[in-house]
Amino acid sequence: MRKLDWRIQTGLLWGLMTTIAVGQTPTYSIEAAAVNGIPIPGGPTNHVSISQGDVVTAKIFIRNWSPGGEKLRAYQINIDDASYATGEQGVVQPVDFQMNPDKDPNAFIDESDPQWVHHGLPTIPLVDSASLGYRWLSVLLDPNGGPVCAQDGKKFSCGTVKLTPSPNAKGTFTIALVEDPYTTGLITPDNEQVIPIEYERLSVELQPTARWRRMLSSDPPDGAVDARSALRSGATGGPWTTVRLVFNADAGSVKVDDLTVQDGSPTPPRIQKVSSDGSTLTVLFDHPIKSGAWTTITHKNSSISTRIGLFPGDVDGDGKADTRDMLTLLDAVNGGHKLPDYRVDIDGNGTLGPGDVLRLLDVITEARARAKPSGAARNDNEPSRPKSP
Repeated sequence: MRKLDWRIQTGLLWGLMTTIAVGQTPTYSIEAAAVNGIPIPGGPTNHVSISQGDVVTAKIFIRNWSPGGEKLRAYQINIDDASYATGEQGVVQPVDFQMNPDKDPNAFIDESDPQWVHHGLPTIPLVDSASLGYRWLSVLLDPNGGPVCAQDGKKFSCGTVKLTPSPNAKGTFTIALVEDPYTTGLITPDNEQVIPIEYERLSVELQPTARWRRMLSSDPPDGAVDARSALRSGATGGPWTTVRLVFNADAGSVKVDDLTVQDGSPTPPRIQKVSSDGSTLTVLFDHPIKSGAWTTITHKNSSISTRIGLFPGDVDGDGKADTRDMLTLLDAVNGGHKLPDYRVDIDGNGTLGPGDVLRLLDVITEARARAKPSGAARNDNEPSRPKSP
């Protein structure tokens, strides 16, 4: 029984030592951080699903490079160009492959990135995009000033590359780094190689339905100002209650919970429902947007927003109603610059005409009167931010 206990204890100890050793092995990895500029939730990751036209931003990381307390003077890493064609057909390779080898914006080292392994140190960072397999390297000017890793698994960036599938790409592609420590290695101040080195690959799966959603535009457009100030019953003017959002792919999977609405108040419009038609999503609010404020609709997954505002009388969109708005409106009435109806149909009757000029005059006068302190002398040239009439 004692002999069995000794074997069990020895096995557990060996397993623990093996786990520690594996965890401390210097490791390079290539991981997907974003698709179409949209950060991957929970990323970076070693597996990503995309479709034709998508662009993957992949980062190369290094971790645990100091198993013996070594400082990192220099590193070099290559992509195995043969891995571009590891799917069923076609390739997944750098965007605009070799179009501009002198300065390829799709393969780079971001020296300002706090995750960069040589961040804040005097160094010579280089990216070679002229070869089939892109290559990143960095050499410290002070050979003894390299960083030491805490051996805790924390990842540090070595470089970034943007990858995209060819139109005929199909299957799952395994993007790999060149697994040769003497070709893609880690160098100490004594010009010694840090070995052994482990490598982790990136799996890119082509799925026609996996296209990443990204908001492209809206109607009303971002920054639009509704200047209408309807008075009569049945008038067409009034605050917006509907916004159409256009995405880069079919919007049928976008739900109410994927969007947020804010206007600076505790009770912004709530999304009552959404409906899709191809890549266009129509959003219906439960009440109109707030007067005198900006309303911002954000697509949470892509972190892209559109902002619309209701400022009655603000024809020129500068945030207030004054004589400059009157000049802009008169120019539109006289056939000058053509502006959207929501900018010039001040009285909300559906047409541009003298009635809009008269209504704008009322809005400017009323706004000045409300802004003027009680008993203060009247100054007709004083502009003010419009309020709801």
